[in-house]
Amino acid sequence: MTTAPEETPDATSAGLYDTIRYGLIEIAREMNLSLMRSAFSPVVRDILDCTTALHLKTENGWEMVACFEGCMQHAFTSQHIANFTMDEWDLERTRPGDVIFVNDPWRGAIHQSDINLLRPIHVDGEVRAVLHSTSHVVDLGGPIPGGFSNGVETAFEEQLKFPPTLLYADDVPVRPAFNYLLENTRVPSMLLGDIRALYGCLVVGEGRFRDLLGRYGTDTVFAAAQHAIDVTEASMRAGIREIPDGDYRIEDFLDDDGVVVEPLPMVVTVKVRGDSMEIDFSGTGRQPRGNVGTAWVEATRCIEAVKMLVDPEPPVNSGTLRPIETILPPGSAVCVLPPSSCSNHMDVGSRSINMVVKAISGALVSRSIAADSGTCATIVMGGIDMRPGREGQQWGSFAGPGGGWGGTWKGDGLSYCIAPIGNCRTSVHEHAEAESPTVIGQMEVMPDSAGAGRHRGGFGGIYTLVALSDTILTITSDRVRHGADGVLGGGRGMSSYAWYIPQFDWDTHMDPRLLTGLEPLYGAFDQHGVPDADHGSVYGGATHSTGKIAGLVVRAGDAVRVLIGGGGGWGDPLERELIAVGKDVRDGLYSPEYARRAFGVVLEDGVLRFDETAALRRHLAGERDAGRWSVPSASPVDWIL
Repeated sequence: MTTAPEETPDATSAGLYDTIRYGLIEIAREMNLSLMRSAFSPVVRDILDCTTALHLKTENGWEMVACFEGCMQHAFTSQHIANFTMDEWDLERTRPGDVIFVNDPWRGAIHQSDINLLRPIHVDGEVRAVLHSTSHVVDLGGPIPGGFSNGVETAFEEQLKFPPTLLYADDVPVRPAFNYLLENTRVPSMLLGDIRALYGCLVVGEGRFRDLLGRYGTDTVFAAAQHAIDVTEASMRAGIREIPDGDYRIEDFLDDDGVVVEPLPMVVTVKVRGDSMEIDFSGTGRQPRGNVGTAWVEATRCIEAVKMLVDPEPPVNSGTLRPIETILPPGSAVCVLPPSSCSNHMDVGSRSINMVVKAISGALVSRSIAADSGTCATIVMGGIDMRPGREGQQWGSFAGPGGGWGGTWKGDGLSYCIAPIGNCRTSVHEHAEAESPTVIGQMEVMPDSAGAGRHRGGFGGIYTLVALSDTILTITSDRVRHGADGVLGGGRGMSSYAWYIPQFDWDTHMDPRLLTGLEPLYGAFDQHGVPDADHGSVYGGATHSTGKIAGLVVRAGDAVRVLIGGGGGWGDPLERELIAVGKDVRDGLYSPEYARRAFGVVLEDGVLRFDETAALRRHLAGERDAGRWSVPSASPVDWIL
């Protein structure tokens, strides 16, 4: 096998290697565009919960040399899947045109709803490359439509689980494998369309890869790929060197595991030594009974946090992963042992990224970031379509409304977007409404949901779904007990809530503050049923004590409203610029009363009262110093009962 020269390439070689490096990325990009444009389901076509990658065989195993992500986490887990699968597969018997299917979490997959297709590529008679495409699918069997089987305790109660399985042989579909897949899903036409798209983009990728080999030669392409990995590794190490050496420990918790109604502790210690890092999850709670645990993915997925803070610009490849070792205690929430369920991987993954960000932010204040909402409020739905002309057809759909990102050292957090774990797009409602018996009544920013700070968090969202036919709904949400933490004196973002709305009325139910007639599904409420994360309880006033609900039947004409929390604030809110607070109030993002309570800013009829504001801020600062005031969690103060 030809490897990159040991010495640093000269300027001419480096220029050629960089050309090829970006050529490899372009291959992954074309694959991703092909996948998106030919997929059938909204989860791939619209949301872009998918990624494509190219791996080459090196002395270190299978290393990812290029990827193009729609969903960020796949860019960090793809190399794991390739190594698990290719180490198990019989490469000696592999023929050109073979494609392998796998979705087993204990073989590197994220969860069973994320399927992976791998296409080994023969170069000079030997398998030396593998192309990888992956995406979430709307349904793959199991007890409820769409996965995220909240409330189950084993993988046997989830979707179908496949070890590495031959799906195409010599570019011919393996009929038994396809039959088994399609006869165990509620939406076979949609699944078949997505699988064909995942396969087709691999064919596109192989053609482009062989063109690159033909243009520059095998040895040069492989040397350039090694150069690409080395350049990325050097950049990542340079970023890590800026963090002071030390051990940075963070403790947090998930609300619950969906079965046992008690917090699930999570612990991470980030150890920095020079240009390398160890991320140690020792101390994290034991393997949960519910489905929130993950298998192998936290070994690399948590590295997203490091990349985001210290080296955000260069493309991701295996060099991104090289400087970092991860410790996952077997039998813990971040490394469950079979047959535990892994279907809700989102909550542990989002929280692990939040925690690593918080740990590094404590060491690198100049680049610190407050916590994001920590949940996407993933919603999966399905049922029998009873609209005229579609009676009796099974359907499935998927939504990831997203929440707010945390405030940063540089500015305010982003509002109403998918959490960094995915960073995907949101649904295209016109598509969803045409294909599914639902109407999206609201998808908009929730006022008073962003954590207060010198730089406020991003605002969370309102997502109201109205059913036109009886619909089976799954909601996967966390941060119900309290919202996203702020940093450096910033306040918490709003926590998560949901209500069931019988006989949704477009004239009265569009006001998100109106609670009359609504049935609380989950959230922290006071004794009057008013949302109150600081003083309320998740044990009373709602039908569920968890934000992880599966199998909820929404009758035709009824609706469900989900409020996704905002991001935490950065810095002292009493130091936020008055003009910025005034603008947020005038834009309807903050109410005047919340601005007074959290920022110490007085407005009357939209006009800033500078003297009153100065006096109030001095008063609140004194009360804080005396331990009698703290920044209130973000939440509207004018709920209507």
